[in-house]
Amino acid sequence: MRKYELSISSDYVPSWGIVEAVREFFQNAIDEETRDSSNKMMLSYDEEKEMLTIGNKHSELDIKTLLFGNTTKNTDAEMIGNHGEGYKIATVVLLRNGKNVVFYNYCRREVWKPRLVKSRKYDGMLVPTFFVETSAVWEKVPEHSLLITIEGITQEEYEEIKAANLHLQEYTKDQTMYGDVLKDERHMGKVFVGGLYICDEPRLEIGVDFKPCYVRLERDRSMVNSFDVQWYASRMVESANDAELTKKSLDSYSGYYINSYLLSDDLKNEIAEEFINEYGAKAVPISNQEDMESMKKRGYKPVIVSKAKKDVILQSEYFADVEEENRRIREMQKPLYERFCEFAEKIEGKLTEDEVTELYGFLDELEEREED
Repeated sequence: MRKYELSISSDYVPSWGIVEAVREFFQNAIDEETRDSSNKMMLSYDEEKEMLTIGNKHSELDIKTLLFGNTTKNTDAEMIGNHGEGYKIATVVLLRNGKNVVFYNYCRREVWKPRLVKSRKYDGMLVPTFFVETSAVWEKVPEHSLLITIEGITQEEYEEIKAANLHLQEYTKDQTMYGDVLKDERHMGKVFVGGLYICDEPRLEIGVDFKPCYVRLERDRSMVNSFDVQWYASRMVESANDAELTKKSLDSYSGYYINSYLLSDDLKNEIAEEFINEYGAKAVPISNQEDMESMKKRGYKPVIVSKAKKDVILQSEYFADVEEENRRIREMQKPLYERFCEFAEKIEGKLTEDEVTELYGFLDELEEREED
């Protein structure tokens, strides 16, 4: 029997519990199947034995993977994990919670049995130590070449694991290229990546399951970059082709970055019509105080909405005149030199060479005066 002592404290990542630890094993199984579709993952739970089993069809563990940072996934954007730490940390967390973990590494005819052991090297501190039996033989070839069993998982704990794992649930969703919009009430405000629960985002009025290639996970998987959540949630809403979802999101966190130009004209007109019906024919959408004063002076009734919703409404056929008026005002507010340059570019092709030279001479003179 070989013994491998890891230099990890037994109280590492104190915020992690059973759910987070199991997530890491499941994440590795998902990544292995993503890398090779024939390397099917499996998960089963025996309620009577209180044992959870996770594995893959033809994976194997190399002893080098016990080194922190050793990973083959750090250059693959499709992988959920890429730090080379997950299953080691998960094992520590499970051991300190009194769970028994065994790795059946069938391809190498090995059984790995980690335990927390008092270390002589570290003055008697408890550290995870992997004991590797190398003479294991099985009567028949197993269906899965790598299996990890976790004993002591209660039914209550398994229900919590299921709630954090979309692969173990039935649910409704809208699929997009960026991931899935989760439509069930129980998922509202929850952020998943690759089907695995990461964190809550209370400002989200939907649930989201991002594809791993689109978001950046913090090192301990406890958080997703907040800009990524808002940006890609907006992309997902645009792509979902769900009018009611888009309407709901325009004034919400998940619609902050919606690109109005990607929405259909029919949907823009529908949203604009609802706005007029609610606020009246003289109402116009605004998103800041400066616009409010300007619209009041022009005889309109300004109504504050999100910038995304304002852009959608103003691009509808109902507000074509208002938007044209806004465009002319914006043009008039440009510096004279900038407006003269744009005009010169428009007529340059209609002038003789001498006239072009004279025209740009005027431009140079105008620029000098504005600088003075």
